[in-house]
Amino acid sequence: MMLKPEKRPKEKLRQHDRGQFLILSALTIVIVMIGFASLLARISVLGVSLGRTNYREVTTEVTLNFRAAIAAAMAEVSRTLDLKASITRYTNYSSLDEYPQAASDGYELISDWQKNILQRYPGLGLNLSNTQPTFQCRWNSSTGYSEASSNMSLDILAYGFHGWASEVTVRLNATILDLYANKTDGKTVAFYFSLLKENDVPVTDLAADAVSVLYQYAGSDEFSESKSINLTYLGSGRYIAEFSMYSTTIQEGLNEIKEFATENMTDADFRPGYNSSMLIERVDLVSAEYNASRLVEAYGNLTGCRSWIVVREENTTYILALIDLVRSQILPTVRVALQDSRGIVVGAARVFAVMPQDVEGPLTWNVAASPNPNGGAPSVTLTAWVDDLSTGMSNIIDAEYFVNVTGGNGTMLASDGTFDSALEEVEVQVDVSGWAPGNYTIYVHGKDEAGFWGNFSTVTLTVIEVTQMYVWSIDMYIYPYRFLGWRLYQAEAVVTIVDYPSGNPVSGATVYGHWDGPPGNVQGTTDGDGEVSFLSERRWGRRTFTFTVDNVVKAGYLYNPALNRETSDSIRP
Repeated sequence: MMLKPEKRPKEKLRQHDRGQFLILSALTIVIVMIGFASLLARISVLGVSLGRTNYREVTTEVTLNFRAAIAAAMAEVSRTLDLKASITRYTNYSSLDEYPQAASDGYELISDWQKNILQRYPGLGLNLSNTQPTFQCRWNSSTGYSEASSNMSLDILAYGFHGWASEVTVRLNATILDLYANKTDGKTVAFYFSLLKENDVPVTDLAADAVSVLYQYAGSDEFSESKSINLTYLGSGRYIAEFSMYSTTIQEGLNEIKEFATENMTDADFRPGYNSSMLIERVDLVSAEYNASRLVEAYGNLTGCRSWIVVREENTTYILALIDLVRSQILPTVRVALQDSRGIVVGAARVFAVMPQDVEGPLTWNVAASPNPNGGAPSVTLTAWVDDLSTGMSNIIDAEYFVNVTGGNGTMLASDGTFDSALEEVEVQVDVSGWAPGNYTIYVHGKDEAGFWGNFSTVTLTVIEVTQMYVWSIDMYIYPYRFLGWRLYQAEAVVTIVDYPSGNPVSGATVYGHWDGPPGNVQGTTDGDGEVSFLSERRWGRRTFTFTVDNVVKAGYLYNPALNRETSDSIRP
């Protein structure tokens, strides 16, 4: 007997189908949620994704930023020190040894810089470190400097770049050279100074408002700041500073001492053995020494006669103060504070005195030839500076140049027309019209009033051969037009350029010229026949049209207007 399969109740079948539906719905919801979550994750990642940066660019930028940060730190340190010195009237704080706290601002700036760099390049795995910066300021001599140095190392782990190192030093060096005697009379004082950056690079953009000049009253430790400063740049980082010191000149002050002694002083104002007549004689000697530029002797004699006078408030205080003022003018003590475009401050101080003996010749620097290369020009201007400021302070009396070898003289002249200073610019026009193409070494040196010739300084002049060109002809044409019954005219100028001496057409030359009326200035390029055409604007009536060639330019050619057969031409309807 066969067993028949048992039939499920219809009700149970419906329950089973309903369970399957719920399971499928749940799976569908899960899949949708996973997909939506993936989409959100993708959107989030895309929002913060970083472009791949070239490690060379990162390294270069970080290194340059490090140099700028060291300069900024040095600026912060030097300004802090200068502020401290100014509060004490520059009687001290002329080095960081006297105020080491000033360096703390510099350390903090470098620390902030390092944090900013790490934040700027997230995700690159930067390992950035640097040694603690070394700051130095020495402002208490005629040559002062401010210097900062540090070493930086850099790894970029994201690129597998390791071991980059950079040593950075920034420096500002100021040197007070000497008095500019021709502009110094005690009321006004002028002196030379130089300002150089690291690697002896000249500072060429120093502004007068970035310079403080202070002077010291004899017998006092404090400095007074001048309110009026003029600055003249000489080249190669050298300047002349001219400032107002007192309201009277040295000679006026000496005369006032004599006048006061004559009218107001008695024997009671002097120590035993001295009197007003002796004081007047001594002041006359001081005046003679000053006028003979024996400033050290003049200062010493004026200081000596000061000791003859008794200090009495009711009568001698004024004369003693006046003598001290004139002493301050004869050998001024000057302090400068200079700030370059980076914000770095440097100071220097000097008592000006005439060097006792000149035993060497002047320096020669900044030798230049212009134009160089000559570009076919028949002559060049040769210039140089001859400088005895640091080698004896004698006036320059001569300068000469030599070509390739020293021997035959070529005399140079003072650019201002007169040899009358210890620093002179010299120049000469050198005829190179017969020189073969090539490089020539030009030697220049100078001679001072003590009779010493100085060192040679050189420049290499390149002479190149070029073909001359000129205007062969300007052919003029006239074209009539009618407009509403009126007659108009237009002119054409056809310019032909040829070379010298063969007279061959010069193609590709740019001709610059102008019409006497509209369109005014015009330019065009010559064709294979050496010709270029220019049209005027149309004009009413019968008027003259004039065209003039102003210049002709082509590489390897020299336009010589002296050869022109004509430079201007006209035509009239």
